[in-house]
Amino acid sequence: MARLEKVSVEDLRQILAEVDEADAAKRIMAAITYKEIDDLTQTDAAELYGFSSSWASKWFTRLERLADEPFEEVVYDKPREGRPSELSDKEHDQFVEALHDSPGEVRYDAPAWSVPLARHYLSEEFGVEYCERHVRRLISEAGLSWKTARPEFYKSDERAQEAWQEGFKKKRDNLDDEYTILTIDQTRQVLSTLIYAWFPEGERPSLPVTGAWDSIKLLGAVSDSRETFFLPCAENFNSDTTIRLLDALQTEFGKKICVILDNASYFTANAVQEFVEDTPIELCYLPRGSPELNPAEECWRQLDQELGNRLFDTLDELRDAALCALNRITVPDVFTYLCP
Repeated sequence: MARLEKVSVEDLRQILAEVDEADAAKRIMAAITYKEIDDLTQTDAAELYGFSSSWASKWFTRLERLADEPFEEVVYDKPREGRPSELSDKEHDQFVEALHDSPGEVRYDAPAWSVPLARHYLSEEFGVEYCERHVRRLISEAGLSWKTARPEFYKSDERAQEAWQEGFKKKRDNLDDEYTILTIDQTRQVLSTLIYAWFPEGERPSLPVTGAWDSIKLLGAVSDSRETFFLPCAENFNSDTTIRLLDALQTEFGKKICVILDNASYFTANAVQEFVEDTPIELCYLPRGSPELNPAEECWRQLDQELGNRLFDTLDELRDAALCALNRITVPDVFTYLCP
């Protein structure tokens, strides 16, 4: 009798979510029960759902085909009516060609192909319904592999940066002496981060890390007098946290502040614009893709060096270490960045 070694419980549950017949669902449940309960025979699993031992022998052997065939061909007693069961050779070639192009070429607003998107394309274009596991196999056979793309950040044009710097110099000259110039930015720190370090040649070093995604979030500011201000955030960055930061900066540096910041959505939000409307706060947005103009980035670089290659057990421990490290950083001169 087939042992179902090539078919996982996850595969079976995915297929169970796709079937639309009660009898087919019962057959899949029998297989899931067999896979999940130790020492349960296939005959016992079949009998739990009212099937015979002879049925079990045929059914579990049939299920082995799931490793190579669309589930519709296996779990149903007859082909589904009203839709094709599989791609024709011509349709398969068209699908492979589409996968090697950007999804935008077939009118999908996505930067790259995913299994759900490819599955949707097959359904919309050819009327063929495959489970995600089978679509994943088709994508792999088409010569694609699961990998992380290199980030390609938007890079501001040098002329745009120069124009911004000239404009900022004029704006600064028009501000009265009571204004404090501040640059702000944001960062996220996780419990463990690996960075480059020096190790003896010929050794293969290892460092303790955690796979947890827990993190602390910080908003920070650097003033024109080389003072700093850092605000931990419990929640994700949004317009409310930006407003709280601006309010805190006024308390710390005075009502008249000129704030230089990037174009993150939580900085440019309408709520932020409305907040500053009736205040003496001046907001100056850097050109897109210009982190090198923001001295607050240097604070985060030094923080990464302090916390990198260390494992923290709790967020409180990470937060305390981060705030202590920020008290020791060499504060950059904002005008070296803004007005070189």
